[in-house]
Amino acid sequence: MEANKLRLNQQKRQLLKREWASTVWNKTPMEVEDNLRLAIDNYRTVKQQTWDNVITPIMDDKFPLEDMHILAKYDRGSNHYRSFTEVDQCFYFKPSHTDSSEAQYKWTISDDEMRALYHFELQAKGHQATLNVEYDETRRDQNPHYHEKTNATTTELNEIAKPLDRGLWHNNNYRYNSSSNEYSDDISAFSRIVPNTGGCHTRSMMCEESHWEQLKMYAQAQSGLTNAHRELWKVKSELIKDMHSIIDQAKFLAEVQEYWTDVDECVSFETSEISRELSIVSDDTKERLKHSLAVRQSAREQQPKEVEVAVPTQGFALVN
Repeated sequence: MEANKLRLNQQKRQLLKREWASTVWNKTPMEVEDNLRLAIDNYRTVKQQTWDNVITPIMDDKFPLEDMHILAKYDRGSNHYRSFTEVDQCFYFKPSHTDSSEAQYKWTISDDEMRALYHFELQAKGHQATLNVEYDETRRDQNPHYHEKTNATTTELNEIAKPLDRGLWHNNNYRYNSSSNEYSDDISAFSRIVPNTGGCHTRSMMCEESHWEQLKMYAQAQSGLTNAHRELWKVKSELIKDMHSIIDQAKFLAEVQEYWTDVDECVSFETSEISRELSIVSDDTKERLKHSLAVRQSAREQQPKEVEVAVPTQGFALVN
């Protein structure tokens, strides 16, 4: 029997869905991925610029390092309550030119930021880097599959992340002690020794307008990073759902192939029996699926013919 006359059953539909998800994540370059790369570069650039142009000069004036080192000599071990100094990556500022309230700025890296920063590396290793975004957006309960996959991603991040990022990573599973000798070098680029006054909120500092504007740019870079990651999931997820709805309603493979014309390059299976009708597909869905095909065709045409690209498929199906 010809492939396009193949009847679909539940097993074949599941195979098609899994391979379509892999195709969208691995073989369909999209603008949202370029946007995430730009957001990553912007985050790293603005973060360094803000540290150099705002944090360093203000802290040098407010808490000179030579004074802090002298004060640190009187610290008694690692006990926070018996120390005169602490290492901090969190700062409160209040603008001197307006009546705006003080605001907190952190140089630690949240779990969402970490997964966005290493999205492409995680995907290449077979992980679903947007899993946390998916569960947050869909309000799904965190089941054993979720914990298994997030734990695997966390372990992978500890292997592939840069030492500085790993040292500043602040999530529920890994919290590196800033006073620990093991990670003191990793966080030193974005850390300052400050008086132990009971937390960063007790050390609120005034700043001039140019510094305040630079700090706001840093906050925008932080939110821009996580928003770009979230938008990537939304666009890719919508494309996956579009095809899944067609697969669920299709009776024959040919009805799927109408919107996934290169399906035979992605899937191979034997025939079986089942029956179901294909209902009307919206124009928006048709356009998204046609566009995704054009993108993949363009990507294949740009690859050297003698090079075979092997793409891992494990781990990209959405978690139930």
